[in-house]
Amino acid sequence: MSIITENDDRAHSTMTKVNGRLLYISLKQGNASSSFIQYLKSHQVPLYNIRFKKQEITFSVSHFHLPTIREARRNYHVKLKIRYATPNRILQKDVVSIVGLLFLLVIPVVFSQFVWKIDVEASTVELEDEVYQYLTEELAIQVPVRSGQFIDDYLLRQQLMERFREFSWIHITKQGSHIIVAPQLAPKLSTPKKTTQKQHLIASNSGVITHFKISSGVRKVAPNETVYKGDTLVSGVLERDGTNFVVDAQGEVFADYWLESTFSIPRQVTLNVLVDYGWEYKWNWEQLQNAWQEQSIKPLKTIVTYEPYRSFEQKTEQIDEDEIDTFVLPLLHEKMIRSLPLKSTIKNEKLLHVTTDDDTVKGKVLFLVNENIAQPRPIDQGE
Repeated sequence: MSIITENDDRAHSTMTKVNGRLLYISLKQGNASSSFIQYLKSHQVPLYNIRFKKQEITFSVSHFHLPTIREARRNYHVKLKIRYATPNRILQKDVVSIVGLLFLLVIPVVFSQFVWKIDVEASTVELEDEVYQYLTEELAIQVPVRSGQFIDDYLLRQQLMERFREFSWIHITKQGSHIIVAPQLAPKLSTPKKTTQKQHLIASNSGVITHFKISSGVRKVAPNETVYKGDTLVSGVLERDGTNFVVDAQGEVFADYWLESTFSIPRQVTLNVLVDYGWEYKWNWEQLQNAWQEQSIKPLKTIVTYEPYRSFEQKTEQIDEDEIDTFVLPLLHEKMIRSLPLKSTIKNEKLLHVTTDDDTVKGKVLFLVNENIAQPRPIDQGE
């Protein structure tokens, strides 16, 4: 019986060039084993490194001929053990491996262009859930979303602070495709001791009433009504059937009013600007080449490492009048909100006029402020 038993390195090298994977096959000796091998010979299946032992026959064959071997096994009912001659090989020199490596390079770059996760870090779990629900339901923020289409930090901060009046500031941190929203609660002010003297609530400033938070008293104004400084907002005296009852007035009355602010800043400022952020991937090309040549398994973390990065660049900006809206107004907004009383918000701002010279930029800004304007006034004995 003529059997191909090529053991020389040249034949083995030729075969591996045709198909990079070798199969190592062992079958038990018997009458069917001879017919099995003869069947492979008749179908032009080369057998390499064939060995005849007492109870079994072993040989190597190209993976390309695996369908023929399975067909022969069904025909002659022989028991085979099939395994790869190089079981630790994960990198193949073929189109599939090349395409897989390209995907490994391209996919992280594509994914880094999206926001995949939003976390809220607050002082309590309940507050975190409330803020997260507001982001996903009322603001309709859904992930994943392209980084360029994500809501602007300034607008997001303004909407959150208008919705949650107990916040003094919102920290927004971007770590690659991960955004962390960390609200900061305003410091709790010591509650003044209630006096035994009853009171009205009057307007400490002129404005347009927006909403009430009243625990006791009689409203004297309605929402969207204009009031002036000194007007009675909530009366502490209830009149019924010609008789006056002192009930005291307690609570808050919020109103919108315009607040004018002047500014003067140097035209030339130096800033640390975030120019790039994402994930940095580092390839150990030496280990990748060794794994390719040795066709052995290497832990992925030794071949590819990645870590988040943020790149800052120090820039000296020359402020022009055209950059007031994008550069100066956000800074003035932050400064103004910190100077206002607790629970105050800024709804809008308008730039009145700007003047520039060689050194400074000067101007005036109107801020639309929503604030509690209720101020207590003791009730006179004659009321």
